[in-house]
Amino acid sequence: MRWSLTQLKKFNQESIAVNEKVQFGEITDRKDVTSIEETSVEGEIHVRNRQISVDLTIDTVVNMLDSRTSEDIEVPLHIESKEIFDEEAGEDDELAENVHPVTHTLDLEPVVRELIVVNIPFVITKSDEALTGGKEWSVMTEEELTQEEEDVDPRLAKLKSLLDDSENKEE
Repeated sequence: MRWSLTQLKKFNQESIAVNEKVQFGEITDRKDVTSIEETSVEGEIHVRNRQISVDLTIDTVVNMLDSRTSEDIEVPLHIESKEIFDEEAGEDDELAENVHPVTHTLDLEPVVRELIVVNIPFVITKSDEALTGGKEWSVMTEEELTQEEEDVDPRLAKLKSLLDDSENKEE
């Protein structure tokens, strides 16, 4: 997925089809990402005077650890993006997130890698069960919460009456 700008200039005002299969060894240093399967990269390269735009469609499957059970699960990713490579942009220029400076060679691999990494979910679980509680905590319904708020400790009943009196005086 690498082309020299000289090669691409031959196709000025034309489109070039991209259809590649890429195998990344390690995609990220996150501990919950165990591996990534073969990645399909498809799209078109549109060559214009000083800019090259690339419409990308990336399909892959990332193997991750389930955040609840630590079992290995497959997470399919489908990413669509339009990336722009600008010959006039410098490395230090402040550019939009999908604009990249390019000098001699257009290399899509780092861009594809970055798109995959930012689209990997932070937390993933295969389980559809909602957690209802744990050690020293539980999930409450709205009704249970309002009931608990209405139940006043008898030792605090006099304080509650003082609070009610002060609210009535303010009105």
